[in-house]
Amino acid sequence: MGFSLAYSSAALADCPNALANTPYCDKFIVYKPPGSPVDKRIKSYIRDDNSGLEVRSFAFLVSVSEYPNFSDEKERVLKSVQADLPNITEFLKSQGFDEVVVLKDKDATKDAINYFLEQYFLPEVSDYHRRARFLFMYDGHGAEGQSQDDAGALALALTTGDSDMDPSHSYSLDDLQSRLRKISNQAYHTLALIGSCYSGGIFPIVTNKGANFSYPREPGSHAVTAAKAHELARGAVDGKGTVFFEELLKAIDKSAIDANGAQFISGKEGAPQKVLGTTIVRLGQVVEAMNIDLEDLEIPDTDPTEYGPQLRIGSLVSDESFNGAFFFLAPIEAEKQASSKGYELPPEALDFQTTGSAIIGQPSVKVFSPPEDYSVRGANFSSIDGVPKIDAAAKSGALNFLYERASVGSDQTDNSFPRYRADAAKAELPFGAIHVFDCSPAESQVKNLVQAAPPDQAMLPVTVDLEWYKESGSPTLEACASDHDSVRANLNALLGRVQEAYGKQPIIYASRQGIGDILQSDFSQYPLWYAERSHEDPPGYPGDNPWTIWQITKDVKLDGFEKPVDYNVFFGTQAQFKVFAATGQNASREAALLPEKK
Repeated sequence: MGFSLAYSSAALADCPNALANTPYCDKFIVYKPPGSPVDKRIKSYIRDDNSGLEVRSFAFLVSVSEYPNFSDEKERVLKSVQADLPNITEFLKSQGFDEVVVLKDKDATKDAINYFLEQYFLPEVSDYHRRARFLFMYDGHGAEGQSQDDAGALALALTTGDSDMDPSHSYSLDDLQSRLRKISNQAYHTLALIGSCYSGGIFPIVTNKGANFSYPREPGSHAVTAAKAHELARGAVDGKGTVFFEELLKAIDKSAIDANGAQFISGKEGAPQKVLGTTIVRLGQVVEAMNIDLEDLEIPDTDPTEYGPQLRIGSLVSDESFNGAFFFLAPIEAEKQASSKGYELPPEALDFQTTGSAIIGQPSVKVFSPPEDYSVRGANFSSIDGVPKIDAAAKSGALNFLYERASVGSDQTDNSFPRYRADAAKAELPFGAIHVFDCSPAESQVKNLVQAAPPDQAMLPVTVDLEWYKESGSPTLEACASDHDSVRANLNALLGRVQEAYGKQPIIYASRQGIGDILQSDFSQYPLWYAERSHEDPPGYPGDNPWTIWQITKDVKLDGFEKPVDYNVFFGTQAQFKVFAATGQNASREAALLPEKK
């Protein structure tokens, strides 16, 4: 799309009735009336506050490429900003925003910016309190502050250059931050993307409380800038656009290729299928990808060679309740580039309703959403992982449950289990035992397990680990690995004896190979802990038993642990976890069955 066509009258959108007779109606390039459909990704990541309010997304772009009063003729037209504009507007149209306002060149006056920030967007966002997303973007010249302590400004079209002191010719970054903070206090997610020189001056807040740039399920308010407060930004080397916005759009596409951010389903045969239109791209991913590319971006005609300035990212508010961050919707075309096996389901497939691990009514169709979608999480470890500090792990906020390997077969035990179980009880962290199954008689295995982890109703359901991996062999099952029927019979006997000893159904831990070769659909009365040890292939396994716990990685670093440990997600809610913890009930399969099929 050419620049001159991007703002033809045909491209203009409707506007709110309240603005119909104002000079601002034609500044909307997207306007969807309240009640319009909302992308399911946006709805799912904005927590339901029981207010009954809809979710609404707003974007405000200020693009200034023409500076007719600049004394330096070379700076009067920013071709890179002109090149950015159609790309940014098409991007905004694809991001599920309900309202997008664009102020361009001479229309981007201080009064117009104030009108939208103060008189329009602030009350609109307030009406959707904590159910709104707000994105501000600026592309153009920046004005450096008069001193090291001066934040500087956005340069508007009337400015005459660096020495222009007329306050109406620029927009102070202090003023911008103040207005964005007001919006932040009402919105769920707020993000400012400032692609100008000296843009880092928007960060006067100093805090040592830390910030999260990636988690989408909590309120967040951040700014990302193209340069430090007293540093130049750069036009793109190829002349197509600014480095900042070209790298931004490229990073979103690049991050969308990450298969771990997508949703997959697998049917009874186990072949995984990627569901297009399910991936989000987190702010932290984007900034990291951009900075990595900027490390090697050489600035022409510099001696010694200079490289692209690293982005600045920081919080716009210091409120401790802001623990999340903005996210973008992954473009469909970018998602298609993600490596996957099986067919890709179109966006319409989003219409299915899931329990978290299965399609409701179809327990054989397993669902694997991005790990961040699951709020109940836990870890599992063994003595080889070092000496854990359970209290520190519990206080980290990263764990809702913890499992330790207590025994292997009939003759190996971990004597530390009682101590760690006591530590977990003090920390009020649900704790359970893992028993590694082998070929020895079920009766002797249970005796060994009970010795290592004496029965206690406060314990989580015992996990029986079926060590069955084709790639690395089955060291604990070498004596019977060739006889699948014998393994099934022994495993079935062990599960029954464990249930008798502990008063709860055990959960089976197994890889896709173990499920396919041994479990199949014969053990679906038991909850399943799906061990997905590698992300080289998309998740999926055969059978009709939806997973209850999904091991998403084996090397996460958590507070309280000396070494990386296995990290897991639970399929459902805290209430469903309590049911599982108390009884070992296969809550994930129960949730997937229709009432008439139970």
